[in-house]
Amino acid sequence: MALEKMDIYYNSVAETYDERVHRATTDEDGYIVRTVSAFPMQENLNIVDIGAGTGLQLKPLLEQSETLRATCVDCSSKMLSKLKKNLAAYGDRVQTVTADFFDHDFGFEFYDGALSVMALHYYSDVQKLQLYKNLRTGIKAGGFFLLTDKFAPTQNYQDFCRSEFDRKRNEARQPEGHYYTFTPLTVANEAALLFKAGFAEVQVCWAKSNTAVLLATK
Repeated sequence: MALEKMDIYYNSVAETYDERVHRATTDEDGYIVRTVSAFPMQENLNIVDIGAGTGLQLKPLLEQSETLRATCVDCSSKMLSKLKKNLAAYGDRVQTVTADFFDHDFGFEFYDGALSVMALHYYSDVQKLQLYKNLRTGIKAGGFFLLTDKFAPTQNYQDFCRSEFDRKRNEARQPEGHYYTFTPLTVANEAALLFKAGFAEVQVCWAKSNTAVLLATK
């Protein structure tokens, strides 16, 4: 069975996505609630949201600050269409870019910070290292990257998920690319990547089961 490209998958689930993750926005231990509590809020922040989806993780942050502005990057045009509806009340404080964020130009020290929620556990360490380097370049000195994601509980599990992905892709004779498949890193390996990309500090703000919130500072 062929693996599904990332944009194709998320375009196909855009209409039902909000229902699937609603609990995470309200539960005390929901990952969106924990993301919001860990977000280093300040006045007049200009951030980039990587894999922004339908904006569920961004809405409570916009509610907390009348000066927060965000550029939302996602490969799925349908997810971003939902985001525009969900966040319509915030007007031009929210901008959207339909693009593969691995190819997106973050500029040079343009953003005060970055956010990514449940968007990066599909990619290899090699792919993410380059992304993190590009992202760090786009963040101002002293800026931050808040990462909420699913992580592998052990190195063996990380290796198994990656080998299964490689096996399926090879069997289907599919080229290198970004596919919807679960290939998480361990928290330790994720933090090591962020350090390798040049971030000065990485803090685990919250962790439960296979989900964690990491705050990296430039």
